[in-house]
Amino acid sequence: MMKIGPAVAAAAVFAIVSPVCAQDAVQWRVQDGGNGHWYWYNNSPRSWQEARSYAEAIGGHLATIQSEPECALIRSLGSATCWIGLFQDPSAPEFVEPSGGWKWVTGEEIGFTNWRMNTNGQPNEPNNLTADENWAHLDALSCTWNDLSGGSYHFAIEWSADCNSDGIVDYGQIRDGTFTDLNANGVPDCCDQAESCTPCPGDVTKGGTVDAADLSILLAAWGTNGQGEFDTDLNGDGLVDGGDLALVLGGWGACP
Repeated sequence: MMKIGPAVAAAAVFAIVSPVCAQDAVQWRVQDGGNGHWYWYNNSPRSWQEARSYAEAIGGHLATIQSEPECALIRSLGSATCWIGLFQDPSAPEFVEPSGGWKWVTGEEIGFTNWRMNTNGQPNEPNNLTADENWAHLDALSCTWNDLSGGSYHFAIEWSADCNSDGIVDYGQIRDGTFTDLNANGVPDCCDQAESCTPCPGDVTKGGTVDAADLSILLAAWGTNGQGEFDTDLNGDGLVDGGDLALVLGGWGACP
């Protein structure tokens, strides 16, 4: 897919996704010690389940927190209690009240926790006699967590997906006009359509031309996963085969 101008792309994208206030999202930049992900604090109260569905519908997920600095960044975006992407799964093998079975919505490991320390301590399932407390939120003025049985609260969304594995979060590339997202689902159209997101995918050597050198390198890697000095798995399916050959032959000549 050819790269389009930022102004044109922004007009198309923001006309569709403006209801989610995408312009208010903040990136935790790698050069600032972050992970390159984008975060947005939604101040429209919803239940945890509704907040999760909303986040995923726009290509993100409820924020997952793996460090104190990440927690501080999210907390700085809003001062009210907000849902995060941590929930308790009663069917989990490690489920033991009150602290077992907690999971991030992304499936990533829980390497950092910051439960509120008070008289009872959190999570405190045994202290609730009316309902299960299976969803976590950030406290209003701190980075500590509490488990709740429900209610409507603000929520924090995180965008971390990189569908084309180029090391850049898709959300940022949609915002800057690198990729289009005409259906506003937070996924670049090239990924939605299973197309290459690289303007000249057959240019294995990145020399600006698809030629015999690219073909030779691809054929030498035939049947492998394509990972070496040059990435020859051009369509990202895990195997150098006819699909990759078609991209080289179809793009023969000078790149656009």
